[in-house]
Amino acid sequence: MPLHPLTVHLPIGLLLGNLVLTILALRRADPTLEVAAYHCLWLGFLFILPAVAAGIWDAVRYLTGPVAHPDALGWINAHAASGIALAVVYWQAWQIRRRNAMVLSDPQARRGYLIRLGIGAALVVLSGWLGGHLVYVIGVGVQRS
Repeated sequence: MPLHPLTVHLPIGLLLGNLVLTILALRRADPTLEVAAYHCLWLGFLFILPAVAAGIWDAVRYLTGPVAHPDALGWINAHAASGIALAVVYWQAWQIRRRNAMVLSDPQARRGYLIRLGIGAALVVLSGWLGGHLVYVIGVGVQRS
């Protein structure tokens, strides 16, 4: 049974929730929403780590197994690269926010922070699409009778 699908939902929800809460905090000028967004950011980042580890474990098991699809390696590599890029971008955003709790009040710092959150959200969508392609088109992790 693959482990990776069990570990991805929480970081996806937390990281996309971070973006939504950050936008709401900016629109409403509500610092409590920004604090909630920050907690979503660091928790989401921390939960990326087991998702990546489980993804590596599942990929190795699949690729060394008897029924690996010939096109799977390229798609797995693309999915892994997007996941690693996602982790790097959200780590950068977390460090910006951790070092400057008032990042949304500083126009220059806010721009870089929001760009990273936008890139991170795009990477979440891309990585999810690649993962969906692996499962629903190639059949990675799907038991066939």
